[in-house]
Amino acid sequence: MLCAVSTIGLWASVGSSPAFAGTISSDRAQANQLVSQIAAESAQVDHLAFEYDKAQQQYQQTAAQLAQAKAELAAAVKSEAVSRAQLRADAVAAYMGDESAGAVTAVFDTSSMSSVAARAEYQQVSDSHLQGAIDRYRSDQRIVAQTKSKLAHEQAAEQVTLTSIAQTSQQAQAAVNQENLQLSQVKANLQQALLQRAHAIELQRARAAAARAAAQAAAQAAQAVPGPGGGSALPAPGPVLPPSASWQQQAAVAVKTGLAQVGKPYVWGGAGPNDFDCSGLVMYAWEAAGVNLPHYSVSQYDVTTHVPASDLQPGDIVFYNSPYDGALGHEALYIGGGQVVQAPMTGMNVQVTSITWAGQPVAYGQP
Repeated sequence: MLCAVSTIGLWASVGSSPAFAGTISSDRAQANQLVSQIAAESAQVDHLAFEYDKAQQQYQQTAAQLAQAKAELAAAVKSEAVSRAQLRADAVAAYMGDESAGAVTAVFDTSSMSSVAARAEYQQVSDSHLQGAIDRYRSDQRIVAQTKSKLAHEQAAEQVTLTSIAQTSQQAQAAVNQENLQLSQVKANLQQALLQRAHAIELQRARAAAARAAAQAAAQAAQAVPGPGGGSALPAPGPVLPPSASWQQQAAVAVKTGLAQVGKPYVWGGAGPNDFDCSGLVMYAWEAAGVNLPHYSVSQYDVTTHVPASDLQPGDIVFYNSPYDGALGHEALYIGGGQVVQAPMTGMNVQVTSITWAGQPVAYGQP
C-alpha cells in the first residue's frame, strides 16, 4: 500500500450536482469551440504556407530574371561607355579633319579629286559616323534607364508579396498558439474540477460510513481513531521535546526539496525524481536531508516520533485515513502556515494545499 488513491467508479457520481454539471458542460462547450477554431485557423496557416511557398518560387524565378537583367544592364553600361568613347573619338576626328588637309589626303585618293572635294567628302562621312554614335549612345541610355526601372519595380513587388504573406502567416500561427494554450487551460480546469469533485465524493462516502459506524458503536469506540491494524486506536502522542537546531536544518532541506517537486505528476509507486506518490514524495524530501524513510505510509508512521497537532513543525509528516487504502492510507509534508505539499492522486500533480484538503488529519509524525 503506497497511498494510491483511485477514482474508478466515481465518474457516474461526479455530475450529480446540477451546479457542477453545468460547469462541466460549459467547459466542454468552450473546449469544443476552441477545437473548431483551432482547426479552421490551422487550415488557414496551411493555406498561407502554400501561398508563401508559391510566392517564394515566383521570387526565385524573378531573381533569375533579375540576374539576367543585371547582365543585360552591365552590357548596356559597357556599350554606353564604348559609344561615349566613340563619340568623343569621332568628334575629335571631325575637328581634326576640318583643320588638317594632310589627314584628309591620307585617307582619300586626292589624285582624282580636289582638296576641297576631299574635305567635303570627309566631312560628310565624319558627320554620318558622329550621328550614328549619338544614336547608339541615346539608345543605350534608354536601355539602361528601362532596365533599372524594371529591376527596382520587380524587386519591390516581390518583396512586398513575401513580407505580407509571412506577416499574415505569423499572425495566424500566433492565434493558433494562443488558442492551443487556452484550450490546454480549459482542459486542465475541467480535469481539476472532475478530480476535486471525485475526491469530495470519496470524503463524503468515508464520512458517511464513519458516521454510521459511530452510531452503532459505544461512545468510547466512536471517538477512537482507527489504527494501522484496522480497529485498534492509534496511541495518543505524548509530550515531545522541542526539535533541535540540527533537526530544524534538516527539516528546512526536506521542505525545500518537497516544494521543488511541485508540478510533477502523481504516479502510483513513484519516488522521484520525475514523478511521485504521496509516501514517495515525503521519502524523497527527507532523503535529501539525510534521513531514510520506508516507502509506505504506515511504516513511516511507525518509525517517526508521534506529535500532537499543537506541536506540529515544518517538515513533519501529516497522515490521513483513505476511503480506499484504509487507516493512514495518505500522507503529506507539513510546510507551515496550515499548509502541506503533497502528491494527491492519479491525474493530479504535486501541489501545495491546505492541511485539510484531503480531509482531517488523524496523526502526525516527526522523522
